[in-house]
Amino acid sequence: MGDVMNDAHNNPHDLTARLKGKRFGVVGVGNVLKGDDGAGPALVELLGARGAAFPIVDACEVPENYGGWVAKQGLDAAVFVDAVDFGGAPGEWRVIPFEDLMHSASSTHRLSLHFLIHYLTEQWKGDAILAGVQPKSMKLDDGLSPEIEAGVKALAEALLAAQ
Repeated sequence: MGDVMNDAHNNPHDLTARLKGKRFGVVGVGNVLKGDDGAGPALVELLGARGAAFPIVDACEVPENYGGWVAKQGLDAAVFVDAVDFGGAPGEWRVIPFEDLMHSASSTHRLSLHFLIHYLTEQWKGDAILAGVQPKSMKLDDGLSPEIEAGVKALAEALLAAQ
């Protein structure tokens, strides 16, 4: 899970407009064994079940292993989806500037998304977007909370509307 240094007040529905007409893909990030930290993988699973027409990948808790995947897909934009504590209501999602992520490694990923995106954008000229979902519980062996499930469904609808 990432932590945000300050509150981001983006309109989350701007994501659809930002992606419309672009070739984009989705990278789900998170640990399914840590409750709501599984938001990214849950989104990838839902998009797969809904027949998303764009590339998707579950990067689990090692998104740094998928920087090459993003570059090889020929994408104009890549949406990274992760549980991010931005002080919102559980299940709320929003686009968060990568600059707002703390610059230190987070507790659930070996390399912070900030560092991954910095590295990636040196090799790839696309639009890297972080869609953060506010977690409720990060307890080991908890499943996704109902609020996160609802937030993941809403985010999936926004992404599917952009294809």
